[in-house]
Amino acid sequence: MAEQTNALAVLKGYMSNVEVQGRLKDMLGKRAGAFTNSLLNIYRNSGALQKCMPDSVMSAAMVAASLGLPIEPALGQAAIVAYGNKAQFQIMYKGVTQLCIRSGKYLTIHCTQVYRDEIESFNPITGEVKFNNLKEYKLRNEGEDINVVGHYASFELLSGFRKADYMTCAEALAHAKKYSKAYQYDLAKKKRISKWSLDPVPMANKTILLRLLTKYGIMSVEMQDALVADHEDFESSQRQAEDRIREQAGSETITDFEPEQKKERWECANGHWFKNRKDRKACPECGSEELVDHKPKTKAESTGGTDFLKPSEGEE
Repeated sequence: MAEQTNALAVLKGYMSNVEVQGRLKDMLGKRAGAFTNSLLNIYRNSGALQKCMPDSVMSAAMVAASLGLPIEPALGQAAIVAYGNKAQFQIMYKGVTQLCIRSGKYLTIHCTQVYRDEIESFNPITGEVKFNNLKEYKLRNEGEDINVVGHYASFELLSGFRKADYMTCAEALAHAKKYSKAYQYDLAKKKRISKWSLDPVPMANKTILLRLLTKYGIMSVEMQDALVADHEDFESSQRQAEDRIREQAGSETITDFEPEQKKERWECANGHWFKNRKDRKACPECGSEELVDHKPKTKAESTGGTDFLKPSEGEE
């Protein structure tokens, strides 16, 4: 309890700094005070964030402020989430929509979950989606996640160009398993910490919206900055782009080639690499105790996925 009180005091000290308050007023104007109060309330009510370094919480908050996105959970535009003992900015699907509207390039933009009684058919080859008659929609009013079968996004530019995309729930979860480190960690450790575990519907909505926008939409500089700041989404976008390049090039996978091993052997749950662990029990950069040993495997060893683990003392 004392540690949490001290951490809150440190964060309050950061936020009351004259320079910080000046920057917030420059970015948010009259909303600076409300933003500060929101951050402190969120921090006070989140046990996970209280375990994070206060400076990382403030850094994540400043990213949201620079983009003009509120961090109140009820608004669903941006969030500050804990990864180990480090906080990180994360844009939500309503925040993505907000940045698109600000760009002045979009006439309409929409994203939503689709319930079982709303969809008639989906053709994954043509991308065509057929919906039932509006009068048949009843499950949406109940709002139960168990009745959600997919996620739909669409937009129309001022130029008249329009595009839509649909993703099943199975596709969305497959995406999370492949690209989200936080969700991979949850699955490996059988925990429920990440946004994908706690609130999968808005995360899937964001996924289909970003897939649509990165393929066919206009990405403003502000949107690009948001994706870079949302580190996990940026890495996800990079890997998806690489996957699309390989698919479109039709290249074969070379199985006999062994890539050069990284000089660093250890990786923490937050993605930091370092060479020697020695007697360390945590990452020297962020303090995370969840470490992965990337010791080169012999050909006889399994090539399966790597789980986050806490190595025993004495290992290097």
